[in-house]
Amino acid sequence: MKYIIILAALLTLACDHKPEARTSPAPKPETQATKEPAAPPMDERCSALQQLAEMDPRTPVPLQPMMAWHQKQNMMEHLEAIQGITKALAEDDWEGVQASSKLIESSPQMAQMCQHMGAGAEGFTELALEFHKRADKIGEAAETKDTKEVLRATTHTLEACTSCHAAYKQDIVDAATWTKLTGSAHQPSMHHVH
Repeated sequence: MKYIIILAALLTLACDHKPEARTSPAPKPETQATKEPAAPPMDERCSALQQLAEMDPRTPVPLQPMMAWHQKQNMMEHLEAIQGITKALAEDDWEGVQASSKLIESSPQMAQMCQHMGAGAEGFTELALEFHKRADKIGEAAETKDTKEVLRATTHTLEACTSCHAAYKQDIVDAATWTKLTGSAHQPSMHHVH
């Protein structure tokens, strides 16, 4: 998955670049057993990415490649937290529910990261912050040891996930474009929260 994301970012950046004419001799033929499928030419890959972008009506969230990768990692961590909540809930492990919910609850660091990541897309930051506020209710419900309330709070939190993913998509841009769209310079340390 990591390589696919990196490849997609590189392809997006390379789409504006026309490949130079090949001047070296053609590669030697390989045996069928060792031959890997050839990647389509850059023009075809760029065209495919452009077609996908045109089909997707969601609002773009401009992110530099490292920011986009970091955001994808955060989304995976959010899913792992939800998985931990449901697993602990199934085992009546209330401390486990609370520990997992703390991973996605609101905090000043989360707010700062959400504001930084959503700087170029109106409404994104508000939805991201709403997700974390909703997650606070999971831990609160776990304190009462009420399974149904934990499930309601988890469902309400997941509705924020669904709403955000239905409304927004990543748009990989270079640093200059990101700065132009957001009015601020990218500072990698601002969004590295763990």
